[in-house]
Amino acid sequence: MTRHDKILKWTAYLIALLAVTVVNYYVLGPLPIALPLLLPVLAVAGGTLEGAGFGAVYGGVCGVVMSALGYLGPGCVFSLAAFGWASGLTTQYLLRRDAWGHMICSAAAVLLWEGWTVGVRLLSRTAPLEVLLRVAAPELLWTLALALPVYWAGRFCCVNYGRIYHE
Repeated sequence: MTRHDKILKWTAYLIALLAVTVVNYYVLGPLPIALPLLLPVLAVAGGTLEGAGFGAVYGGVCGVVMSALGYLGPGCVFSLAAFGWASGLTTQYLLRRDAWGHMICSAAAVLLWEGWTVGVRLLSRTAPLEVLLRVAAPELLWTLALALPVYWAGRFCCVNYGRIYHE
């Protein structure tokens, strides 16, 4: 892949990141539903489609955007980079690089994310478990319901601009 091809690939993925961010926070945000976590799913899509190295870098970029929007600071960057890296390794060695592999990796990442946020808030006695689960469960369901459209955004970039990772 030439340098020009890599620039086009990254530009396409950054445009997908911008589109998913706008939909997540400015289209779905004002609606009376639980806010889905689409940027971690996009990080997983990058790893699923392009491999572990790309997934780690792209997940870090997704984490920077999510952190800039008010989530966790640097922990968000490292978490999403780890999600992208782990999904890249998982789809390289265990699962297929398709929608099913993406959905399995997304479900694992979002369950881990929700478990962590509920656990931290529970240990700090922010709210009782019932209240935390009333927020986390719809958020988890909306995220998983929208995981396929996020995958398709990443797949569009992968298919139309060539895969960086070569099997």
